[in-house]
Amino acid sequence: MTQTLCVFLVRGFRRLRDRWHWSVLCLKCVGIFARYGGDGVDIPFDNPDEDSPLCVFDDTRVDLNVLRFVVYILWLRAQPHSFESFLEVRRRREGLWKWCEEKLELL
Repeated sequence: MTQTLCVFLVRGFRRLRDRWHWSVLCLKCVGIFARYGGDGVDIPFDNPDEDSPLCVFDDTRVDLNVLRFVVYILWLRAQPHSFESFLEVRRRREGLWKWCEEKLELL
């Protein structure tokens, strides 16, 4: 029973940590966009029917410019199930996601 409780608590703490991380990332991207890219740039908030958030991430080519990652995050947060999509994209593109977050810290 103790082991089951520990597993349950660890999963719960991870989920809370991930929720906190997603919230902080969104707030950071809002601030960066306002500071660097807010003039005359519109973010398309509609969700292309044929594209998943992972496909949109790949199509955004965040490796070219970290501000593309900022725009992607702002787009993603407006989508249904954005938190779950964040978890999946981060898991499936782990290396590139880490690189983008490291670049955000430099802005």
